[in-house]
Amino acid sequence: MKFEIAKLSGAVTQVLGIAIAWLALAELNAWIFSDLEQSPNAHWIFLPAAFRPLVILMFGRTGAAGLVLGAFLTVYGTTGGGPLHEVIFSVILGVTPWIAVSAGKWMMDIPHNLAGLGPRHIILLCTLCASANAVMLNGYLWATGRLEGGGTQILAVFVGDLLGAALLLLIISTALALAFPSRSRG
Repeated sequence: MKFEIAKLSGAVTQVLGIAIAWLALAELNAWIFSDLEQSPNAHWIFLPAAFRPLVILMFGRTGAAGLVLGAFLTVYGTTGGGPLHEVIFSVILGVTPWIAVSAGKWMMDIPHNLAGLGPRHIILLCTLCASANAVMLNGYLWATGRLEGGGTQILAVFVGDLLGAALLLLIISTALALAFPSRSRG
């Protein structure tokens, strides 16, 4: 019984931590790149995009749950829709990367322990997540009559996710190289 409570407590802590990190990264993105917003749902640079596949790789379904909660905290009261719209929107934003990463891991034969995971895999997973997000998010918005900007918005989501992922991964790799200089020399 104690083990199950500890396991549940750990998962809840992970979900909350991921959600708070997502919210903070989304707020940072809005602050830095506010001029690059295509619409409230599409940004030409979206830093949290790299966070999606990384969280899914590290935490799996728990990561997806954290992304759903983080997305809900981010979109709550901002979509012009009701609570059901915000919940569906958030589920799409959290579950789509889990599906994309799961499919990518299967296609690239990446083991559960992530052994052999390299930069090429991360780039491909980020591209897969950006593609899936652009299609699923905008497909839902189109189906509900809320798509603003048509093809431009779809392109903005895809490009924004890729550019945001590239920038965030560059920042992370630079920080790691500075923190561990002996490891960056080959």
